[in-house]
Formats: sequence, structure tokens, C-alpha cells
Amino acid sequence: MFTKADLKLVKSLGEKNLRHANKLFVAEGSKSVTDLLASPVKVSKIFALQAWVNQQAPALLRMAEVEIVSAKELEQMSSLKSTREVIGLFHLPEIQFQVQEIKGLVLALDTIQDPGNLGTLIRLADWYGIEHILCSNQTVDCYNAKVIQSTMGSIGRVKLHYGDLAVFMQELNIPVFAASMEGTPSRNFNFPENMILLLGNEGAGISEALRARVTQTISIEKRGQAESLNVAMAGAILMDRYFGR
Repeated sequence: MFTKADLKLVKSLGEKNLRHANKLFVAEGSKSVTDLLASPVKVSKIFALQAWVNQQAPALLRMAEVEIVSAKELEQMSSLKSTREVIGLFHLPEIQFQVQEIKGLVLALDTIQDPGNLGTLIRLADWYGIEHILCSNQTVDCYNAKVIQSTMGSIGRVKLHYGDLAVFMQELNIPVFAASMEGTPSRNFNFPENMILLLGNEGAGISEALRARVTQTISIEKRGQAESLNVAMAGAILMDRYFGR
């Protein structure tokens, strides 16, 4: 039976410190929940409408404790403007930074603050098969509800590592290429197989402390009058150019 304790727990996970204290995060919507159920991420509990449960394969739900709730109860738990048919509680993955496992293109995000931008970058990484994203400690928490919603389930297939980017870069010891409006044009750039693509803060760009770590800056050629590109858009273009090399 749905209880006030259930409601209190789900609502509390909107706070970063309580997500990490409870080692749980919330996913809303059928796409996000079913993709996470099929991923290595461990499920804690599912709250869903009976109609949603009836549509799912029994094997998908067998691993989870499923609580049938009403539309009103789901609305009380939801952080979204429009109520979804299912909310899932999942355990925070314990992801280890193993240098020997990291190769190919690696994203590094310096103080990305917008949840939508981070979620989109995670989804893009999943699209291109990029397994690892390095995040500064100042980057928005990847288990923020808006980030989870933006990833559309990709959060379960991409490994995010939070910490000091300078330390990560030193340990990996591979070239760092930073997106910059003043950099070498990327269209004909010779991308190495193993590299870090560094994307900076939406307003301030790349922090001074990391600039010394940059091997070279690369740019996206401008043909029109737009002042700048959204960081997720810029990341998408540069990822595509890397894989089209």
C-alpha cells in the first residue's frame, strides 16, 4: 500500500544531498524506467498505474518491487508538470574510474550547470557509443530529475565520473582538445583515436585552471550571424566530426 513514507522518500530525492545519502535516484516515464530496468542499474521500487503494469513483460518487472498506485498518488510524487504513468526508484551506481578501461573519445565537462544540457550530452554519448564522461565537481548532478528525464534512459548505459578534471586528465595522459570559438576549424581536423573533448561552462567557458591542460583548441566554423552555440549542440557537432574522421 502506498504510504506517506513512500511519498516523503520520493519527494526527498529531489535534493542532491538526500539522493546521495539514500543512494537512490528517481526516474519518471515509461521510456526512462523501462530502459533503466534493462540496464545494469539496480532497481529499488516501481510505483505505477495498473494499466502500465499490464503492458509490461513479466520478465521486466520480476526484478522489482512494484506498487500499484492511482493517478492522483502518482501526481503527488511527480516532479513533472504532466503526470507520467510510472515512477521508478533506482540505486545510485557505484562507478569506478579505471584508467585502463577508458579509450577512444572521452567527454570532459567543466561546470556544465543546465540539467537539460547535461542530459542531452549523456544521450548524445549513448548515441555515439561513448562510454565515459568526466565531470567537474561543479557540474550539475547527473541524477537530478531533469537530467534523468533528458537522457531518456541513456543514464544507464554511460559511465559518469565526478572529480577534479585536471587529475583525471593527468591520469589518462591523452590529448585534450577544447571547444573554442577561436580554435582550429574542426571540419578538416585530424582527430586522434584516443582523446578528451573538453566542453566548458555555458557562460564562462573553460576554467583558467584547465586551460594549461589543453593540447589544442578546436572550433566549429561559423557561416551565419548567430552569436554562439548551445554547449550540447556544439558537443554534438564535434562528436560527429570525430566519428566521421
